[in-house]
Amino acid sequence: MSDVARENRDVDLRGRWVNQNGSILWIDEQAGGRFSGRFTSRKGRAAKDKAYVVEGCVNGELASFAVDFRGADHNLSAITSFAGRHARDGDGVERLHTVWILARQYEDDARTKPTQVWNSFITNSDVFEKREESFD
Repeated sequence: MSDVARENRDVDLRGRWVNQNGSILWIDEQAGGRFSGRFTSRKGRAAKDKAYVVEGCVNGELASFAVDFRGADHNLSAITSFAGRHARDGDGVERLHTVWILARQYEDDARTKPTQVWNSFITNSDVFEKREESFD
């Protein structure tokens, strides 16, 4: 295989990914550099055990995706975008190393106190590990 062909091959991200907090990224479909799935947060203000829509793209080992924290029966008025790189680390485990930015419209859990523009954003990093077991 040529170096160009190897560089243009997108890593297959389909499956279940779990981060250090227990949040789950489930990638259901991947084709043509795009993917879709679900995200369930185990931390923060996200409704516990609710799956939120994920849309993303992959370019080689690089991935980017967004989570819209809006459900059929609620809207948390927040969106998180992730950017990361896939790696099979020395222990053989597939990991997706990411940084993220959460944009939120409200400061409080009740969503009655709008944020000022300067404090609308929170950023951090997560490492997701690919897990073989099925999605619960």
